[in-house]
Amino acid sequence: MVRLDPFAGPGFAALGAVAKAVDDVDLPVGFVELVRLRCSQINGCTYCVRLHGDAAAAAGETRDVASWRTGPAFTGPERALLALAEAVTLVHDGHVPDAVLDAAVHAVGEVLTQQVVWVATVVNAYNRLAISARLT
Repeated sequence: MVRLDPFAGPGFAALGAVAKAVDDVDLPVGFVELVRLRCSQINGCTYCVRLHGDAAAAAGETRDVASWRTGPAFTGPERALLALAEAVTLVHDGHVPDAVLDAAVHAVGEVLTQQVVWVATVVNAYNRLAISARLT
């Protein structure tokens, strides 16, 4: 089986620069890891699920982010942002629904909403690299 090096080429360096900028968001580190974890779960990226699950746990968060809709560990604003992250991840289904975007903006404002869009976008790109390279 052919293995690709996901870290080769100028594209990875460019993505790394974007990812570094995303690390400077105003959201709590643990919540950022939950967003990354949830997107990775949806995409089926085993490597990233493990990576971001460990990072979420190290930040004091639950690994059980799949239960965000009903789990008592999540606030209303967190639910709105996780719904947005899922919609961004599943954008191939059509688009981010207006109701999801509106709920996120209403819950946390435009700046944090945009930051979650970027966090989800960047982790989705990493998921695709890791999956294509068959990282486990």
